[in-house]
Amino acid sequence: MTDIPWKKTAESWEVGSDYEVLRQIGTGSYGAVCEAIHKPTGKRVAIKKAHNLFEDKIDCKRILREVQLLRLMKHPNSSVVKLYEILEPADHTKFDCIYMVLEYAQSDLKKLVKSAIHLQLIHIQKLIYNLLVGIKYIHSAGVLHRDIKPANILINEDCTVRICDFGLARSIVGVQGPSISQMNSKISMSEELATASDDEDVKIGSAILANIRKTSEDMADVASKISVPTSTFAPKAFEEDKKKEVHKQLAKTKEQRRSMKRQLTGHVVTRWYRAPELILLEKDYGPAIDIWSVGCIFAELLSMIKENAPTYQDRQPLFPGTSCFPLSPDHKVIKKQGFPCSNSDQLMIIFDVLGTPSEDDYSFVTDPKAIEYLQSFPPKKRIDFVQKYPGAGPEAIDLLNKTLVFNPFFRTTVEECLNHPFVVPVREKTLETSAAEQVKLGFEDEGELDEKRLRQLFEDEINYYKELRKNGLLSFA
Repeated sequence: MTDIPWKKTAESWEVGSDYEVLRQIGTGSYGAVCEAIHKPTGKRVAIKKAHNLFEDKIDCKRILREVQLLRLMKHPNSSVVKLYEILEPADHTKFDCIYMVLEYAQSDLKKLVKSAIHLQLIHIQKLIYNLLVGIKYIHSAGVLHRDIKPANILINEDCTVRICDFGLARSIVGVQGPSISQMNSKISMSEELATASDDEDVKIGSAILANIRKTSEDMADVASKISVPTSTFAPKAFEEDKKKEVHKQLAKTKEQRRSMKRQLTGHVVTRWYRAPELILLEKDYGPAIDIWSVGCIFAELLSMIKENAPTYQDRQPLFPGTSCFPLSPDHKVIKKQGFPCSNSDQLMIIFDVLGTPSEDDYSFVTDPKAIEYLQSFPPKKRIDFVQKYPGAGPEAIDLLNKTLVFNPFFRTTVEECLNHPFVVPVREKTLETSAAEQVKLGFEDEGELDEKRLRQLFEDEINYYKELRKNGLLSFA
C-alpha cells in the first residue's frame, strides 16, 4: 500500500460521527484504507472502504468472503486482523460500498523489507513465529488464506503480526482431496509430538529493532504414512522409507487424482509466493500452499540481516518471476513441450534456486503435459542457502529448506514449524490457539448469486454489527 495525501480524498469517506479520519494510508484493488480514531474509546483503527460493491460479482463475493471469515475467525490471540464492525449505510436499499472497521497496525512486511533498516535474527524469529501462530489458527478453522505475501502481513513495533486480506481465502470444510487429508493427519501427529516434547516505515523498523477428507482409501493410507515429523524428531532413514511408500501410493492413485473434480480455484496467490502445485494447476491442494508462501517471506526477512545483504537495495524476493506457466507468459517467450516459457518464468526462477525437480519431487503431478513440461528443463543444482544467507545460522536454514519443498506431500506443516528449534527461543505456547470449530461459508454452495442475493447477504452482516452496537456489545479490545 502507498501513502496518499489525505486532502485528495477527504470528501469520499462517510464514516459517521463516532470516527475521526486521520489520513488515507493505502489503496487496493477494491478501494482504500484510512487511519482513524474511534472517538468514544480513543482507539486507533483502520477503516477499509470497498466501493462499487456490486459492479463485479467475482470481486463482490471476495469482499463478502472476507467479511464473513473475519467475523467467524475472531480470537484475541489468533494473529488474524480483527474486524470490529461494519458501518451501517444511510440507505439499505441503494448502498454500493461498505466501510469495514479493522484493527490498526503500524506497518506491513512489504514496507519493512523495502526500508533501509537491518534486522537481527531475534527479530526474524519473532516475526516468523507470530506469523505461524496466525497460520495455525487459520488452518485449524478449515481455511486456506491463499494469498500470504508481505503486504498482507501487518506488523507492529513489538513484532506482533496481523494477517489481513482474506478476499482469496477459502473454507475447505467438506472439500475432499488427499492433500487436505494428508495435511490434517500430519497436523494431528505434530500436535501429539508437541505435547510430548515440552522441553511512517523506517520509524517502525527502528522500533522493531529496539523492542524486540479423502479421495480414496489408498490416499487416506498415504496420509497416515506421511504423518511423520521432520528430522528434528525422526531418524533420516525412517523418513526415507516412509517417503518411498508415499511415492508408490502417489503413483498408484495418479489417475484417480487427475480425474478429480476441481473444487478449489487454481489461479490464486500472488505469483512470487505461489506454490508449485498451484503453478502446475493441480486440482488437489491444501494448507501446504500457505506454508510455501511463509517460506518465501522467511527468505526475504533473512535478507534483512546485514551479513546477508549489505544494503536494502540488495534485497529481492526469492522467486521474482515475471510470468507463470501456463497462464501468463510474457512477450519474450520460447516454446517448451508446446508451452510458452521464458527465462523469467516462475518455475524457471524456482529451479534456479531449488534445482530441477527429480521424478520423486514431482510425483504428485497428475497432468501428463505438465510432467512433460517439467522433464524438459535442463538439470540444475540446488543453491546452498548457507552461502546465500551466511548470517542466518543452521536452524534458520533448516526451517527454510523444510518450507520450500517442491512436493507438497513432504512440505513441513505449521505445527512442525512451531516445534522447530528456530522458533523455540521465542515460543509462547499460550499464544497458539486453534479455532473452536471449522468455518463453513454457506453462500459458497449456492451457486450463481445475483445482486439481490448478494445485497441481502451483506445486509445480514451489517445487521449483525448493528445489533451488537444497539446492545452495547461492540468490543474494540
